[in-house]
Amino acid sequence: MNFHLSDVSDSELLAGVTAAAKRAPVGGADLLILTEFQLRLYRELHAAADHLLRAPEGRETSPAKVGRVHDAIDAILGADEEMAVFRQMYDHLANAALSEQRVADELLALSSTQHGPGGAFLKRVLRFAAADAYASTVQGLLADFVRSTEPETVRAAMAQLAGLEWALDPDDKHHRPVMDTTDGVVNDADAEVRRFRALGLRPETGTVPGEALTGSDTAAWGTPDEHRIRIWRRRYVDAHTQSLAFALMKAKAYRRDAERLAPYGHPDGLEAAVALQLRQEADRARSARLFQIGDSLGQMALRRVVRRADKATTPFDPAHLPASRGMLFLDTPLDLPNGRRIVGYVWGPWSPRTEEGWFLLRPDRYLEPVESPHDDVPWTWVTPLTCDESLLKLPFSPYDTLMARPGEVLEPEARLRDPDNPERYRSGSARQGCQELMTRHVRALWELLTQHKRTTVRVLSHQVHQLKPSKREAERRRGISDSGQVENWWVDPDAGERFQEQRPSHPREGGSGHTLTVRYWRGEHERQQCPNPHRHAALEAVKSGSCPHYEITIPEHPVGPADAPWSDRLRRARVRPSAKPERTAEA
Repeated sequence: MNFHLSDVSDSELLAGVTAAAKRAPVGGADLLILTEFQLRLYRELHAAADHLLRAPEGRETSPAKVGRVHDAIDAILGADEEMAVFRQMYDHLANAALSEQRVADELLALSSTQHGPGGAFLKRVLRFAAADAYASTVQGLLADFVRSTEPETVRAAMAQLAGLEWALDPDDKHHRPVMDTTDGVVNDADAEVRRFRALGLRPETGTVPGEALTGSDTAAWGTPDEHRIRIWRRRYVDAHTQSLAFALMKAKAYRRDAERLAPYGHPDGLEAAVALQLRQEADRARSARLFQIGDSLGQMALRRVVRRADKATTPFDPAHLPASRGMLFLDTPLDLPNGRRIVGYVWGPWSPRTEEGWFLLRPDRYLEPVESPHDDVPWTWVTPLTCDESLLKLPFSPYDTLMARPGEVLEPEARLRDPDNPERYRSGSARQGCQELMTRHVRALWELLTQHKRTTVRVLSHQVHQLKPSKREAERRRGISDSGQVENWWVDPDAGERFQEQRPSHPREGGSGHTLTVRYWRGEHERQQCPNPHRHAALEAVKSGSCPHYEITIPEHPVGPADAPWSDRLRRARVRPSAKPERTAEA
């Protein structure tokens, strides 16, 4: 036994710790002065104990697992860091006892069962931790034990205490290591904050680190205007370049592998990876062209998605983008099957670099390395925005990540639907289904916004809100490189009549070959537009499908001679299908 320890009866010991317990509980921060090397030694011992004690019941302990614990202790003793590791284990137990009465009771119960080498020392450590004894008392106990005890006894006591530490808090909920830096003593979270601050991130005024997002799923989405959109863009850029709280929240998501696309393998560590992703998103937003999508256009895009749900999409063409970098907001949110409301998208070109270590989280939770584009054509990164969470002072926050690759085709969305309930996705495909729905929706918006560049069929109208030169200069001083103009787009209510006027004036034949003698409304639909009508036959003769066709939306329009009567035999005769009920009589 350890004869260097004074012979104190259990009654005297309990009286001392009871007196210590009467004062206000305080953490043992003065015991926890660690270097990174000491913390690494402690964590290796803790991981070895976890690996050993998590072995399935009824199976013999592997010698390799026991050997790992011995090797960890040998490394600690070889570096003469026994005091630092004992301090960490004691503080872990003391913090657990302060947080949970159950742990304190178990510590007192276990203290009476400690026998063998180091038994008296372990008894005192457990009882001191249960009662939060004075730091000087604990420091003296640890120093006396390490200095005057045989190495084999120290090994046995350290292994036993590591096992007790794991058994009382297997999930490490109450472990708070404190690092020794050149600027003073900070805890592990403070060390992360310092690394983020070195990368240029700063805490928001009045914001607690880690509280960047707040729930707003019950808040109604207000229709944006050009002034709000400019302010939102500026705050969005600031949140991605300056907000320490947002960076800490992203770091937690990285540790849980919750980011769909992220540089998990960045060579400079977690903080550099988070800062890289945030900086790239800020670059996309600060140079983005701004769009406001009216409710009529949002509904037309959604109808287009629904009509094409059971068909594969056309190959993605970057020429269909209204701008290489853009940021659009919807007047009416898109409701996803999981309940999320999407109110906008941010996009821009993206080419991953091999040395940055980008990985894609697949639906099966496997991280797949992302390779750089082989043809040097950048991909398009898309960030959906949801109004169900508020990022700092913004009424929305980023939600998930989408990727559009040139030539990429999405399979029919119907394959993800539950055949017994078309409104629901199949089990296990909910997130993938929502991602493909958002991808189809934003692509439909892009193609509608640029349809006038590929065909004479125009269905949209827009208005451009310019920014005054003085305010444009102020925006540039804030780091915004875009002109600041906001384009407001909506469906032209006269698009159908205009389309009908562009059609040939000679009588048209119906599907049966007979000349139409009546008029009726034809609903909105899609049509394949050939960009090479004069070369179509030649291209198709060489290889079937070699002539690329664009998919354009034809607005609802009247069919038949202008002077012909409206058909009474058709169900939608005399009434425009999309007309409101109050317009029926007028029609």
